[in-house]
Amino acid sequence: MQEYQYALDILKEFFTLAVINQMHKSAPLWAQFRKKVATVFGRRIVIPVQLGFTEAVGARAPNDYSLPEAGRNLYDRAYIEIMRNYGRVSVDGLLVASSKGAGGFVEAFSQEMKGVSFAEGIDLDRQSFMDGSGSLALCKLATPTGQIMTLEDAGGITGNLPGKKFIRKGMVLDVWTTGWDANHAVKCTVKSIDDDETITFEAVDGTDNDISAVVAGDILVRHKTFSIAGGWGEQMGLDGIVNDVDPPTGKFEDIERATVEEWKAWKSTTSAVITEDLMMGDLDDMAQQTDGHPPTFALTTYALRRKLAKDAKTAYKTESLELKAGWKGIKFVGGEVELPIMAHRFVPYTVAGGTTGYMYYVSEPHIKFYALKKLVWDTSGGGTIKPVAGEDVTEAWFKMYGNLGTDCSNVHGVRTAYKIA
Repeated sequence: MQEYQYALDILKEFFTLAVINQMHKSAPLWAQFRKKVATVFGRRIVIPVQLGFTEAVGARAPNDYSLPEAGRNLYDRAYIEIMRNYGRVSVDGLLVASSKGAGGFVEAFSQEMKGVSFAEGIDLDRQSFMDGSGSLALCKLATPTGQIMTLEDAGGITGNLPGKKFIRKGMVLDVWTTGWDANHAVKCTVKSIDDDETITFEAVDGTDNDISAVVAGDILVRHKTFSIAGGWGEQMGLDGIVNDVDPPTGKFEDIERATVEEWKAWKSTTSAVITEDLMMGDLDDMAQQTDGHPPTFALTTYALRRKLAKDAKTAYKTESLELKAGWKGIKFVGGEVELPIMAHRFVPYTVAGGTTGYMYYVSEPHIKFYALKKLVWDTSGGGTIKPVAGEDVTEAWFKMYGNLGTDCSNVHGVRTAYKIA
């Protein structure tokens, strides 16, 4: 008797008509920010800012007719550097020919271009949350086991979970010391993501993938996004913009927050259960420190948004809002502010001492993507798809020059320790 398992080699297989994506590909925060684009030119953006008024005013005691001594207004310049983002695909000639027509599910080159476009959107979404350093996570254990590394503090934010939040299979990473003064590992390719905090790298190949020198606290970044000679290459994000201290990359927009109170965003690290009254208090505190436009949306975790929607008054939770990229939220009304509350998987949270998460308050009129060149496929040489000299390979690559920045830092705010209960 012939049995099924012995006849597999002569049986046909049925394939569906398309490749079904299994990856999260939405980038809602980046979609929100890229609406607010300012086209610029030159090597960097300069924003003149006023940080104080002349205080040559005041009353006088009886019989004192002297005028106040003249003073001066206080000015400074905020500088936003231009950063570069790239994406690249290359496909060998045989694969291009084999995938055309009935030969494949999809035409190979177009599918690769689509994939790298999604990957770039996700990466820009991530950068939009971060502090410009490019930190994806920190190494948790002092001695990695073979090619396995345990992670913590996603995005370099203490306690931020899960440690793997910004890591994906196939990423190529470098590992730097906490002082950014030595490279402990270079060109490490993520082979697998084993759980929420453990990843495995490909086998050691020369210096590539060798993580034996890595110690606890070392910083994981994408390959070549930082060098000692050149500094940091990623664009600025919310954790750098909406803060009361300077990011690891240096003075925020070249103004030192430690010495210029007016250049600090509103920030509270006080732990408290999220309520409408507490949010109202946050907004009131913010209103008292700035003359800018009030926040236009709030950004938090899914758990905190559910908690607020559950406990909110009926008038607040009946309205559902939809923004870019299908982003949906609930509406909070506090004083003069009507605030959409959005949730995003990249918002920091921890479970230390109970589930606690961030709530960012963002004023969109004062945050923009300053674009020297919007994201475009390179067409130098006569077209988007071009041959590689001396090889049976064709390639395409895109580029974007710009940075995310603010012209009024103290209009934004964040509470880093809202609790569920």
